[in-house]
Amino acid sequence: MAAATILVIDDDVDVLIILRTILNEAGYQVKTGKDVTAVYEIEKDPPALLLIDNWLEGKTGHDICWQLKNDPRTRSIPVILISATTKLDETARRCGADDYICKPFDLAEVLRKVRSTIV
Repeated sequence: MAAATILVIDDDVDVLIILRTILNEAGYQVKTGKDVTAVYEIEKDPPALLLIDNWLEGKTGHDICWQLKNDPRTRSIPVILISATTKLDETARRCGADDYICKPFDLAEVLRKVRSTIV
């Protein structure tokens, strides 16, 4: 059985490295992107999960999530927002995200939320 693919989008290279490392070690295939362009091909090769920073250059993660969740072709892709934003729980709920992770994050919490989101 092939490993589930997770797409991680964050403009902080250190966050990308940390998430890619822990998710790879947990057995997931990880693709990364530093900006909104990483979602352009999501319909052609949908990941099992999208982890996306709420504040990206050019577009917010919650706007991207809202668009994905309102498109029949991508609405089933689980999305977890990641941010240091206050009231991230409310933002995630409003845009239809499946969950959220507050920065700074606990690595065990990240893995727990990823595992519970990818069914």
